[in-house]
Amino acid sequence: MEEKLLPAHLFFLKWFIRIRWIAITILVVSNYAVTHLLGITVKEKQIYLLACILLLLNVFHKITLERIKKDTGTNVIGRVKRNIHFQIISDLIILTVLIHYSGGIENPLFLFYFFHLIIASSIFPVYQSYLYAAFALVLTASLGLFECFGVIPHFPLEGYVSHELYQNVLYVTGTGVVFACTAIMVVSLSQMIIHRSIKSEETYVKTNMELEKKDKLKNEYVFRVTHDIKGHVAAIISCLEILKTEMSGKLNDSQKEFVVRAYERAEFLSEFISDLLNLTRKRLKHDDEIVEFSIPDLIEKVVTPIKILIKDKTINFSYYIDENADRMTGNPYTLEEMYSNLLFNAIKYTPASGRIELNIRRRGDNIISEISDSGIGIPAEDIPKVFDEFFRGSNVPKDFKSGTGLGLAIVQQIVKNHGGKIKVESEEGVWTKFTVSLPVKPEGVEDLQSKLG
Repeated sequence: MEEKLLPAHLFFLKWFIRIRWIAITILVVSNYAVTHLLGITVKEKQIYLLACILLLLNVFHKITLERIKKDTGTNVIGRVKRNIHFQIISDLIILTVLIHYSGGIENPLFLFYFFHLIIASSIFPVYQSYLYAAFALVLTASLGLFECFGVIPHFPLEGYVSHELYQNVLYVTGTGVVFACTAIMVVSLSQMIIHRSIKSEETYVKTNMELEKKDKLKNEYVFRVTHDIKGHVAAIISCLEILKTEMSGKLNDSQKEFVVRAYERAEFLSEFISDLLNLTRKRLKHDDEIVEFSIPDLIEKVVTPIKILIKDKTINFSYYIDENADRMTGNPYTLEEMYSNLLFNAIKYTPASGRIELNIRRRGDNIISEISDSGIGIPAEDIPKVFDEFFRGSNVPKDFKSGTGLGLAIVQQIVKNHGGKIKVESEEGVWTKFTVSLPVKPEGVEDLQSKLG
């Protein structure tokens, strides 16, 4: 269960690093502005040195994060939490030193302690959150009392506030009590809110895992039943074919018409069962191995039968492959099926003298494929449903043979298994464009292979 929450912890790591870059920039700029523009005295050199230390720490945190992201071990989340602990502790110590060199307890920057307490409360258990509150209180109290009793020097903010406040025991004590109460309240409220949020997240994750198990059981059942049905349908088709070819005896016109109709229906049913088996097999991850392959070679195999089909409808077909889109890693067999399904779909719904285009290019670490046609288009209200199983467009004529309704569902499953994305854009009666984005080399090729094979 904890591993399911890993992305949230990685998000906090990235966010910490991003915020720290901003903090370093603000620290350098404000240090210069306060000293040279506002005339307020602070220890300028020491603060610049702290900014450099913070910069080096952030570089270290960035490198550590990249290593954690590549880690495939079993205790990744443990490493993430230890890194967050280190970041919070080092930030609190640096913040304390920064406050010391810029006015001590007279500096309102001590309010930034609460920022880290809120973050700690959102990630760690209750006792650890209160330990951080205690740690922040110890740092603040030590700084205030040590300066008050002359254990360490005080560096006043000349030109900002009265620099004698740090010697006022009542002020120091009162400020400490307010800080302690506020810190406890911040941690308590944060824990209450985050606890409820985590409970909701855990419930969602558990429910999703249960649904995935049930969906797998359903697919396995459908796969077995459909496989059995396919054998019976194949036997029926064989018998009908003997009748249709009159190998068992002559048929009159009426008998032949019924046999032909039954044969055509049985063939359609066989095609439907094959598509359903294909889709279920992909959902159950029963496919071939992952390899690096040539994209132009794969597309050449796809367009060969396409060129034959478009001659009957005099459709203008063109395709372009960018020279940078040469090779990628994936399952070439299922990707060939994906391109074929999309192009066959385009031919089916594009009228005579229409146009179909296939454009493939590389954009960063992704291969972008666009299949566009000048066909009947898709109504705007149908676009969200085009990848649903057995969906038929509302603008498709009733007498139009539109297939089994599983082609685009299969395409979507292939794209999903490769870690890609697919979207459709269309204007009814004018054009349709499918855009597929696939990673050149997916992260964790071994994980992808377990999905596809």
